[in-house]
Amino acid sequence: MRFALIKGQSQYGSLRLHIDQLAQALTAIGHEARIVDMAADDRQDQLNVVTFDPPDCFFTFSGGGHDLKIMDQSAYDFLGVAFASIYVDHPIHHYERLKTPIRKNIALFLDRSHLQFVRASPCAGNFSQLGFLPPGANELPEPPDLSDEAFAKRDIPLMFTGTYRGAPQAPWRQWPDSPARRIGESIVERMVADARLPVLEALRQALTQQGVALTPKIFDDAAPLAAGAQLFAEAYHRDAVLTALGAAGLPLHIWGNGWEPLAERYPSFVYGGVGSFAETLHTLRRARVVLNINNGFVAGGHERVFTAMCAGAAVFSDANRYYEEVFKDGREIVTFGWPKLASAPDQLAALVADTGRAGRIARAGAKRAQAEHRWTDRASGLVNAVRQAM
Repeated sequence: MRFALIKGQSQYGSLRLHIDQLAQALTAIGHEARIVDMAADDRQDQLNVVTFDPPDCFFTFSGGGHDLKIMDQSAYDFLGVAFASIYVDHPIHHYERLKTPIRKNIALFLDRSHLQFVRASPCAGNFSQLGFLPPGANELPEPPDLSDEAFAKRDIPLMFTGTYRGAPQAPWRQWPDSPARRIGESIVERMVADARLPVLEALRQALTQQGVALTPKIFDDAAPLAAGAQLFAEAYHRDAVLTALGAAGLPLHIWGNGWEPLAERYPSFVYGGVGSFAETLHTLRRARVVLNINNGFVAGGHERVFTAMCAGAAVFSDANRYYEEVFKDGREIVTFGWPKLASAPDQLAALVADTGRAGRIARAGAKRAQAEHRWTDRASGLVNAVRQAM
């Protein structure tokens, strides 16, 4: 099968690296993968080449390029090809893109609750194939040294990469009292109380409380409100974990945007700057334990987990249904539950302090991730999804 992979801009360059490694994985399993770099000066020339010699499928992340047109028609429909995309965060943040009708439209999601959200939405009919496909691990060419000696020499005890958004924002709290304000507050209350509650279920419960059914029109009307609630919950849970770890004095080395205020507040935090995803692949080889905070993932996976494991680091994460399914807790990953957040700093501190235990978990996690969670595994899933839609 022939693929054209559309490579756009992304924060920290993560999606650009995903494209590069997915292209290598597709090639490795016998398919053709051509990259079109939309950040390049000759991007129009690259687009013209694939337009005049179209592939079987155009692929992007998060629906980028969904609106490309030829002769006032969807470019993909005009060329008679498939359009496939993996949505790397909650689809509520891409709701308008999901409304675009494309004849051979394949949408894949990192979390089963994200897939359920789209299936329940008025947009579901716009797709010929919907599926669940977590990301693969991004890796350096040479395998990591997983020996006890090498692990003990790693000089970063605890690492986290990502963006710190600060305290969560709730703009609806400035509105006059109304059903919309009450529904928004109810969604947030439910998601804050239960970190594993998907926004779709929280929306349904909030509407039921107001005596309202989730019709297609209500779904459309409530989508912006649900998107705000989802952002609130994501920021709330990240802030809650980091505040607890900072107050406990955990030696957290952090990279990403927005960290200066938190690094100033907690002396045990070491801020390494914004960094890039490509640089992170090298830094992970120095980390003993990597922290993951599920950012809207309640039944799916984030590349941070698989990438850290393949780099030979032990992963500490809040629990979700997918990690419970694919990893052995306490042996390949260490998780905590939100009802026990207060005990998480002590649990994490004990893991960081026990280099032997962390090393054993890192090796087991690496073995599992290298066997089942690389981009080669995901490339096969993408090919199967496209074939089913053709």
